[in-house]
Amino acid sequence: DRLFVGEVRGSEAFSFLRAINTGHPGSMTTVHADTPLGAYEQLAMMVMQSGLSAAYPKADLISYIRSVIPIVIQLRRDGGRRGVSEIFFARGK
Repeated sequence: DRLFVGEVRGSEAFSFLRAINTGHPGSMTTVHADTPLGAYEQLAMMVMQSGLSAAYPKADLISYIRSVIPIVIQLRRDGGRRGVSEIFFARGK
């Protein structure tokens, strides 16, 4: 089974991350960010704002997010057309 969430924008980020780390490889969502690394930052901020991660420093959250979302595909709009601008593979932990 795979989980597909249209867009993560807030506190649901915590639930999404927990769900995809329970045997749902290949799951997918969208996040608004300027860079692939920025997507990890955005997700960490959403989890922090949910109030469900008070015990975890931001760096630990980002490390966890990178471990459960090892690939980020960045899209950009160029000349009115949107396309893949970067495929980022997280390495290590």
